[in-house]
Amino acid sequence: MGDLRHNSFKTMMNDVVDFGSCCECGSCVAACPHNVIEMVEGKPKQTAKASAPADFCGVSEGAGCDVCATVCPRLWPRETHLRQAVFSNDRKESWEGVFGVFRNIFVAKSKDPIISESGQDGGVVTALLDWAYETGNIDGAIVSAVGEEDQPCFPTPKVAKDRESIRNSSGSWYTYCPNNLALEQAAEEDLKSLGFVGVPCQITPLRKMEKMDPSFLVSEKKKPKIVGRQREFLRGMSDRVNFSVGLFCTEVFRPELMTEKIEKEMGIPLADVKQFNVKGEVLIYKKNGEVATIPLAEAMEQYQRPECAHCGDFSAELADIACGGVGTERATIVVIRTEKGEKIWKQFEASGRVAVESIEENKRAWNILYRLSKRQRARVPEGPERGGVQSNEEYDPWGDNNLIDKKLAAGKKSDEEKIACLDTAYGGEPRPTQLIEFIAGSPIPNDQPVGEDGKKKRPLPLPKELGGHSPLFKREK
Repeated sequence: MGDLRHNSFKTMMNDVVDFGSCCECGSCVAACPHNVIEMVEGKPKQTAKASAPADFCGVSEGAGCDVCATVCPRLWPRETHLRQAVFSNDRKESWEGVFGVFRNIFVAKSKDPIISESGQDGGVVTALLDWAYETGNIDGAIVSAVGEEDQPCFPTPKVAKDRESIRNSSGSWYTYCPNNLALEQAAEEDLKSLGFVGVPCQITPLRKMEKMDPSFLVSEKKKPKIVGRQREFLRGMSDRVNFSVGLFCTEVFRPELMTEKIEKEMGIPLADVKQFNVKGEVLIYKKNGEVATIPLAEAMEQYQRPECAHCGDFSAELADIACGGVGTERATIVVIRTEKGEKIWKQFEASGRVAVESIEENKRAWNILYRLSKRQRARVPEGPERGGVQSNEEYDPWGDNNLIDKKLAAGKKSDEEKIACLDTAYGGEPRPTQLIEFIAGSPIPNDQPVGEDGKKKRPLPLPKELGGHSPLFKREK
């Protein structure tokens, strides 16, 4: 990437949208300070021009706004490049394996029979959000849900602002829903503390909004007012998120699975479908109690969303808490990744609303998580070099900070103008003062070295006392 520390709108359109890797998360639309990008047929498109020359979309790097491209999950830095920024201050008692950095891993399920029955794989995510709202930890949640105004089986982004809405959002529909777009509504309604639920490609842009160094917003042509507006959209939405819950995800299906296969070919009206799940096959639960199935291989071959093949993150590696139901029966694998996630989970579990088991008691779930994470990391096709996705360079805000200092020093701005713009860009947060030392989490105990054949055996599940149980178990020890 040379000395370019961020990407441009032009790069995003060429190397993501035109290349075919756009995941349709909607983050670029939500983060656009000038409201000139919209989702058109599922893809971002510039539909108007910004008002100031320095903010035009599509101009050369460093001259325009570029907030949209900065938060794009398909451009550098990607999930594996952001560990340094996300976990640099969060390395105590953590492990790192093929499914990312984590502090604890275990299996859980809601004790509420209604949530457990209606939720996905034990209802843990719904129960967590329900508790968080009731206790005042959040004043709303970003979720996907099928509302009365929506087409059956096709969820839309929602801001759930009461317990009923949270409970009604339970379950997965396996069609893509751009949850990040709901951040706009949350900002408009001035919600201050959100729980955010999303798949990995929705968690990554959220982390970029939070962690990307804002100095890139400053250029020779920009005034502090413009810089301030752009910062507001870069940071403002992530600042409203109290914690994030990432959902395990291999891929989702194109709409035709619902409209062509299920409704037309199988003769099942979508209005009669209660819930979906994937357990070796696609399970279609009807409201009358019947269950129809589609072979998973058939569904993936004919209806897999091609953009999903560009994702290497199965287990939401950047979320505070990651959840998924692989290898379990009416229960959820829970991966605590950050100190914030651990703090929230301890309070939640202490409320008595969730039952937990060690990962040692769920070896099958551990093995499947390991296998799917490894497979997904390996499947990502090489993207255009210009977007930086082939780089192995960890993202470090200190590099951005130094680079902008050099560029401003060579420009014509007065010292007062430089200081004003930078102060506005950082908005009171401290500027990076040194290179962050990224120290990888301790490798998973019993992890096997790679053999001569390039393969290795899966490690044994973590024992309870080493993070293979909930944080409360560790505290009691």
